[in-house]
Amino acid sequence: HISDDRLGEGSPKEKFQTNIAAIKLLEQIEGETRYATPEEQQILSQYVGWGGLANALTPGKEGWEKEYDEISELLTEEEMQSASASTLTSYYTDQKVIEFIYQALYQFGFRSGNIMDPALGTGNFFSALPESMNQSRLYGVELEPIAGGIARKLYPQADILIKGYEDTEFSDSFFDVVVGNVPFHNIKVSDRRYDRYNFKIHDYFLAKSLDKVRSGGILAVITTKFTMDKENQSVRKYIAQRADLLGAIRLPN
Repeated sequence: HISDDRLGEGSPKEKFQTNIAAIKLLEQIEGETRYATPEEQQILSQYVGWGGLANALTPGKEGWEKEYDEISELLTEEEMQSASASTLTSYYTDQKVIEFIYQALYQFGFRSGNIMDPALGTGNFFSALPESMNQSRLYGVELEPIAGGIARKLYPQADILIKGYEDTEFSDSFFDVVVGNVPFHNIKVSDRRYDRYNFKIHDYFLAKSLDKVRSGGILAVITTKFTMDKENQSVRKYIAQRADLLGAIRLPN
């Protein structure tokens, strides 16, 4: 459980430094093939990904030369590419918002079961899981290898896959609940089962998650406003044919 209310705050350069500290520690722990201590978990939990930090990953970016040199020495070429790709979609989720989602799930009657976060990051949704639901089995998917590696050290009891959601093969109707902050952007994901629908990435995550949740299960996620607001109604029709809308909250209000 993460109890730091200031997690995710700070200037871009402060976030960069906490990310660097977490990456160095992760490499050390993985090199020693062991679990993280509670103190080390606290440092790992400070990692907030690369959303909004594209400057640090851009060679020759004025004012960020030192940071770029530092990160490029630390990461492999493949990890650099993965980090750069995640700057568009990887953003920290406020703990209070996550707690509210669990509160809603509790009020809908959920107590325990199979919970999946298909865009896990380092596992912020797992960190806020209330005690009333701690008998649940946790599953997570994370494309970015550093975030996924940190999540595995923070939540060793969870079943965490480090790959794209499109490459996972969970059984349909397996999960009781899907939670998370789905990646949203004007890009598409290739998954043969859904390609004909031409979904944007956020709509794809919703569509695939609906198939993975059992009848009577709940999808409780943060998505872009375009899920509800875009003129083309095809995605909303697709969802409405497969699920009932329990409710929606517009953030930040």
